[in-house]
Amino acid sequence: MQLVTSTSPAPVKRTLIAAAFLLLAVFHFAPQAAAAPALSQLIEAAPAVEIPYAPPPDNATVYTPAPGLNVYFLSVGQGDAVYIELPGGRNALIDGGPSRTSSSPLAKFLAEKNITAIDHVVLTHPHSDHYNGLQYVFSTMTVRNFYDTRVDNKGATGDDAVRAKVADLGINTVYPSPGDNLDWSAPGVEIKVFNACDKAFASSNSETLNNCSIMFKLTYRGSSILFTGDTEGETEAMLAGKYGEELKADVLKVGHHGSKYSSSDLFLGAVKPAKAYIEVGKNNYGHPTQEALGRLLNSGAKVFRTDLDGTQEFCVAGAMEEVELPAQ
Repeated sequence: MQLVTSTSPAPVKRTLIAAAFLLLAVFHFAPQAAAAPALSQLIEAAPAVEIPYAPPPDNATVYTPAPGLNVYFLSVGQGDAVYIELPGGRNALIDGGPSRTSSSPLAKFLAEKNITAIDHVVLTHPHSDHYNGLQYVFSTMTVRNFYDTRVDNKGATGDDAVRAKVADLGINTVYPSPGDNLDWSAPGVEIKVFNACDKAFASSNSETLNNCSIMFKLTYRGSSILFTGDTEGETEAMLAGKYGEELKADVLKVGHHGSKYSSSDLFLGAVKPAKAYIEVGKNNYGHPTQEALGRLLNSGAKVFRTDLDGTQEFCVAGAMEEVELPAQ
C-alpha cells in the first residue's frame, strides 16, 4: 500500500508525531473505556450458562441443583430434625433438635449446604429436643413460614423464646388443624395434616404435649412419608380408627424416638411402612425400646436409626416439567 504524504519535511514530521500521540492515547485509554461495555457483554452472556436463578434463554431447560424430593433425617442426638429439599427449589425443616449452638449437628449440616433461607419451618410440639435448634435457625436464617401448635409447655421458657422471636421477625405463622391440606408451593407435592392441637391451652404433662404433635403425610410422585413428631399411645389408636388407610405411607418417621408407647400394632397396620426412620441419640429413656423395634420389624419395615447409621436420606426423583426456580 502506498502512503501519501506532503512533500514538505516539516509537515511530514508533525504528522508522524501526531500519529504517535494518537496511538498512545488509544492504547492508554481503550481498556478503561471498554470496561463497561465488556462487563455488559458478560452479563448479557450469563443466561446462556446454566446458573441457578439466572434468566434462561428462549427454549432452554431451567437448571435446578436438586430436582425431586430429598429428605434428610438428621443425626442430631436425642431429638428430631428433618430437612427437606422440595421439588421446584424450595425447602423445609421439621423441628430443630436439642442444641441451639452454631456448632450443633443441625448448624453444621445447614452450613455445609450453604443454606441461608428456609421456606417452611415446622415445630411439631413444644419439647426442647425439638425446639432448641430452632432458636439458632431463627437467629441466623431467613424463614418465610412457621407451622406451630397452640399448646404451651407450662413452666418452660424455651418454647416461649422461639415463638417470641417468630413474632418479632414478623414471620407468617400457621396453626394447622386435623384434615387441613398445606400448600408448600412445590410442584407435585400434596400434604395432609392428621393431628395437631389448634386450640390454645397450657400443659406440663409430657404425654399431652407429645400427642399434640403436628402429624402430616407428604406425597410426591406416588411415594409418601408420614411425619409423626412424638405422637404415641391413645392418639395413634384414635388416628388409626379415624383415618384408616389414609395413613398408609412408604416411609414412617417413627414417633417419640421409638418409645415403648409408640408404633403400636394398630397404627402400623394402618401405615404399612416399607421403611422406618428412628431419630435417636444417647439417652436415659431406653429409646428405641425393644418393644417398638419388634413391632416395626414384624410389620415388615426396614428400620434405620440415626444413632447407629448417622444421617439418613430418602429421595424421590423429579420430573423435568415440574422444575421451577425458587422465589427470591
